[in-house]
Amino acid sequence: MPAAEGNTLQETRLRENPEGAGNRASQPRFSPDSVGWLILVSALFFAAQMLPALLRLPLGTDEITYIARTSLHQSGVMLPPVHGHAAGLLAAPVTLFTTSLLALRIWMALLSAVGLLLSLLCWRGLRPTWVLALGGFIFASLAITQLSGVQVYPDLWAAYAALAITGLLLQAVDQRMRLQVVLPLIAFLAFFIVLLRPQNIVFVLAPTFVAPLVVRGWRQPRILVAMLVGTALGLLEWVAEAYLWFGGLFHRIHLARQEPPTFAPHFSPVMQAKVLSGPWYCQDNHICPDWNFPLFILWWIALIGLVVLGLYAVWHTTAKASAVLAVVTGLWSAVLYIVFVPFGAPRYMLPTWALFAMVAADGIVWLATVPKWRRIGAAAACGFLLIGVITQHLVIIRETAHETTIRAFASKARILRNDGIRPPCVIFSPAVAYYVGCSAPWTGATIDQILNRDGGVKQWHEIHPPGPIQSVWVRG
Repeated sequence: MPAAEGNTLQETRLRENPEGAGNRASQPRFSPDSVGWLILVSALFFAAQMLPALLRLPLGTDEITYIARTSLHQSGVMLPPVHGHAAGLLAAPVTLFTTSLLALRIWMALLSAVGLLLSLLCWRGLRPTWVLALGGFIFASLAITQLSGVQVYPDLWAAYAALAITGLLLQAVDQRMRLQVVLPLIAFLAFFIVLLRPQNIVFVLAPTFVAPLVVRGWRQPRILVAMLVGTALGLLEWVAEAYLWFGGLFHRIHLARQEPPTFAPHFSPVMQAKVLSGPWYCQDNHICPDWNFPLFILWWIALIGLVVLGLYAVWHTTAKASAVLAVVTGLWSAVLYIVFVPFGAPRYMLPTWALFAMVAADGIVWLATVPKWRRIGAAAACGFLLIGVITQHLVIIRETAHETTIRAFASKARILRNDGIRPPCVIFSPAVAYYVGCSAPWTGATIDQILNRDGGVKQWHEIHPPGPIQSVWVRG
């Protein structure tokens, strides 16, 4: 098989020149193994996010809860107790100094482009660099990736971290990198994954923990220790927050358990497929019964087909281990969301798509290099990539326009301020409360819980101002 022969030739060259990595500096700028490919795809990702519709996209409710504690704009909005502060910390270099939406969007776009580059670099040596860039291009071309890139959400960063720690695990077990370098990186990524959202220990990290236990050649205690140290530090930070802001660990756990959804089987594959082309959030079929761009699902089916083809193409090569680990980790995350999450939100699937994209790139390379159908395969691969870019762009245009219309939080807050509403106050909507400077309950909490936290229910009274917000609680 040509893919296997090419891989064997590459292995032979590495054996003949074990210091080959040191010669990369003398290679042409865009040789097959040049890091320039990764820089190029990251730069293209940044450029794609400079779409005016993305840069003008108002803050969403979840975004506001992530940045509220690190925002120059003071309010009583709190991060929900089940979440982590990593996303807000990523935005903090901007939000601590300015409330400019444009500055925040550009900063996050730049940061997400750098994140893509760094996560792909963790795979360098496991594939020719141009193949890694192809996988990065597939992932970066997704509408939900570009949307998440400019927003303050943890899911894209969980995808980067999952991609990176998967690559670093292979680097460690194959001894491609010095342990003094790779083990601290693995520990940091485990810490970062937990800091993003504690439930990522199960949804993202679990396969990475299990792999060194079940694969005989990967049983290196130092790798597991590094992951355990990083995970423990992440949990320790979450516990410290519990005592600082939520009245203790057990109270934070109690509050977190009140947040929907309830932990139970829900099985939502149709809904998860429906939101791939928007809308960005679908609670049940009564709220979003229709498919947006139903034909676009054919492109996603083709993507899954390329993942299967990629597994076949590398099955007898040294790339098999990384491909299998990527697919297993991606499938694990997807299955958990499909089984346990009763609503559709395509950003939750970003870790799956990031890992699948790397194996899909293997499939494209094989398709375009088999001599029997090289021309047809190359044309099909180019068609797949081009159709993906066009269709995903159409999804972005439609969904950003829709999101802009429903995120009228600032204008609602302006009406309340004109009506004389000033802090201290409590509003049921966290997004509107943020712009007014009020407090608000998180999802699953009640108004009484917030009022009790801020002086007791008897210190507040409810008023009904004219306008879009029906109830506001003010002190006195």
